[in-house]
Amino acid sequence: MKRYIFLIAVTLVSAVACNTTGAPTEFVNACNPDNEKETLEVSGVLDMRGSVFCSNTGGRMECGFDLKEAAGSDKKFSAEIAQGSGANSVTEIPKGFKKEDIKVRDNAGNQIALGTDKVKVTGKMSIAPGAGNSPGVCFMTVYKIDR
Repeated sequence: MKRYIFLIAVTLVSAVACNTTGAPTEFVNACNPDNEKETLEVSGVLDMRGSVFCSNTGGRMECGFDLKEAAGSDKKFSAEIAQGSGANSVTEIPKGFKKEDIKVRDNAGNQIALGTDKVKVTGKMSIAPGAGNSPGVCFMTVYKIDR
């Protein structure tokens, strides 16, 4: 019974992710505080941070990546991608991993080359402006990854 409930839940999440649309937004405007809790579509290049950290937030195991404006750019914000084995997910990351061990898949289930492939991510923004010299927080909970 638990297996069936799990399969139904995965199917529903996949169906929602495939049909998710957001407001097309230029990269430079994505972290505008007015976009808090908005679902956006933003283009960029997914890349690793120095390390990839995964955690369970709100019942969804997610791994954090950078969405950069372009390959090699310093302009970036966090993109939290669900851990899984299907489309719009990242395969569970093993301990002691190397960059080539990380498998992020787009909406069609094809692997993305981190740091080089241009993608469009769709997801819900979380933004908290900083105070003083603090940069604040800006990240997207990613639902869909397109090329």
